[in-house]
Parts: sequence; structure tokens; C-alpha cells
Amino acid sequence: MSSPYAVVCTTIRPSDHAPSVADSLSTLFPELEPPEFKENIFPVTEKEMKWEFEEVDLSKFLERISELRILDTALDAMGANLYDNETVFSLSRQAALAGKVAFVLNDEKSLGGTIDVTLRGDNLAAWIEESTWHEGRIEYPRSLSDDWSMHKDGEVSEWVDENSDR
Repeated sequence: MSSPYAVVCTTIRPSDHAPSVADSLSTLFPELEPPEFKENIFPVTEKEMKWEFEEVDLSKFLERISELRILDTALDAMGANLYDNETVFSLSRQAALAGKVAFVLNDEKSLGGTIDVTLRGDNLAAWIEESTWHEGRIEYPRSLSDDWSMHKDGEVSEWVDENSDR
């Protein structure tokens, strides 16, 4: 199954440190080359800038979510806004700077800003499920929007408990 068309963007506000924003992007998407930027000098007169990158390689990002063992969270977060063959999700820039991946829930503000990812492609739901698959799903199968999915507000679904027949 081919990778979807991926667009990654982030907004740099006057209060942001552009080199740190560039570092957060390169942690998860190392092939991205941010445009030239000027260091902020007080008083800051620059307006916000938007960096947008198209046809982004997702392999390092997918490798990182596997290393961090957050594939079920990724399944839920990447599929939460899936409509037809497009999905959008946000990642914390601050977490990326620390080498981590944190998904930012809809309508939440993230200290340090976000990296917004849009994926488009045929059979996108199947691609997300395949890309986030792990051996634990042999015993506990998962799919997008199943009964064990994270709630829209980020609360966990208790899917294995003492009353479970699994």
C-alpha cells in the first residue's frame, strides 16, 4: 500500500524561536528544510510566518511512534478527523524538541505550538491501520473508531479490565 500524500505545516509567531521550531520539525521529519529566517531582535516587528511542506516522507515519524510504543494512540489520533480520504492531526512542537511524539487534541492549545499534518490518499483508513499495526493486535484487534478508541476529549477507553472476557 502506498503512502498518502502528506503536507506538514507550522506557524511561527513573533514570540517563537525559529531555530527551535526548525529543530522540532527535523526531529520527526528530517528531510524538511525550513526556509531562511531572521533571528528575532527586540523589539520584534515581524508578523507570523507559515512554513508548509508538501510530499513529506512519513517514515521517520512512523518509526518514532513505533519506538515510543504509542501505535494505538497514533491510530486513534490520526484517524479522529478522517473524512473520506483525508485526515488532519496535530503534534506538539515542544514534545518533538524532546524527541517525543504528543498528539494535540482538537481545539486544544499546545505550549510551544503545533506541527499540523494533513494526509490524503485512497484507502487512507486502511493505510493508518496498517502503519500503526503491532503484534499486540493479534490478541486485541483494533480498528479506527472501534469501541476501544480514545474518546474525542482525549479520555482513555478502558478496554481491558476485570470484567473483560478477553
